[in-house]
Amino acid sequence: MDVLDKRGGIPLVSRAARGDTLLASHDAGSLTERLVARGGSPSAARSAAARIVRHAFSRDDAAEIPWGRSTFADLGIGAWAHEALDALDPAPALTLHERAPAEDGTIRLLFRARADGALVESVLIPGPGRTTLCISSQVGCARACAFCETGRLGLERQLAAGEIIDQVRLARAIFHEAGGAPPLSNLVFMGMGEPFDNLPEVLRALRLLTDDRAFGFAPSRVTVSTVGVADKLPAFFAGTRAELAVSLNAPDDERRRTIMPINTRFPLAALRDAIVGALPPGRRVLFEYVLFDRWNDAPEDADLLAAYVRPIRCRVNVIPCNPGPDPSLRPPTQERLDAFVARLSSHGVTTLVRRPRGRDVGGACGQLAGARRAERTFSLATPKLPT
Repeated sequence: MDVLDKRGGIPLVSRAARGDTLLASHDAGSLTERLVARGGSPSAARSAAARIVRHAFSRDDAAEIPWGRSTFADLGIGAWAHEALDALDPAPALTLHERAPAEDGTIRLLFRARADGALVESVLIPGPGRTTLCISSQVGCARACAFCETGRLGLERQLAAGEIIDQVRLARAIFHEAGGAPPLSNLVFMGMGEPFDNLPEVLRALRLLTDDRAFGFAPSRVTVSTVGVADKLPAFFAGTRAELAVSLNAPDDERRRTIMPINTRFPLAALRDAIVGALPPGRRVLFEYVLFDRWNDAPEDADLLAAYVRPIRCRVNVIPCNPGPDPSLRPPTQERLDAFVARLSSHGVTTLVRRPRGRDVGGACGQLAGARRAERTFSLATPKLPT
């Protein structure tokens, strides 16, 4: 049974997957709090928490984490903490259900949750100078963007912080054991779900992922993408130094509302005001702009987009759309893509084209479908966009 958010009926983390008993759901801070609550002094609790975090999460392989009271003693942790630590489950909360390698070296990973069998997807993306992992924050998604397979699932439940962490833990081990190179260095929360709709668990996971004693990812190499849940921006920036990405995909409210229902609640002007008001000094925003053929790819659309982002220190990633739930949404021709990018760049906007990766195995942007893919029950009965 799921616990519901009384403000909007959004399923919270299911009771079976609640992170309190998962070791991977605890960063050093929450472990310290747990040990202080069991009677430890703050200094002793901090020391024990640091040793546990380093012991459990600094390894690259998928071997079982040594656990139990003899292990705690070997780590120099006093007996006063053993009972509280022994109550935590060090095993991954996920198991690998399917591994789908693409022709370009991308690997789509479908994981099954131990708690309730829920299916979530991650994507390993090796590159010339870095390897990136795209991870999920929810089972499904409530935001219903017209171009996204995940949005067609609806929201089943939130992922616990440990289930977010274990996508990284298992993917890193799979890649390491296969001799993959270069090493995993970048994370993007661009998989299934809207991270801002599960922000407490996402922030807890981020604290562990960027802890030098654990996974050690540089905050500048971790990016969290949102459709534009503007009222959560202050909490996001207060809780992490990870990078922010905002999905725009249209240069005006009329078109954006058609493909992204969030625009009804947070129109473009309100979203921009919220970003300007919350963005810490020296930080920048990554704007994502999915390009659809003859729908949002005209030179005039590039002019509107440039005017919109001008007040914000930013970069714009232009993403030719991938095959998704609506066959009428097609990527632009190379000529139209090049013209759009050139026009946007002519306004002084830092622009990068993000080429599709893993498209042939359904691992590209907008294609993650979890349980729907596993059950092979796709449907293309999606309303067409106005021309």
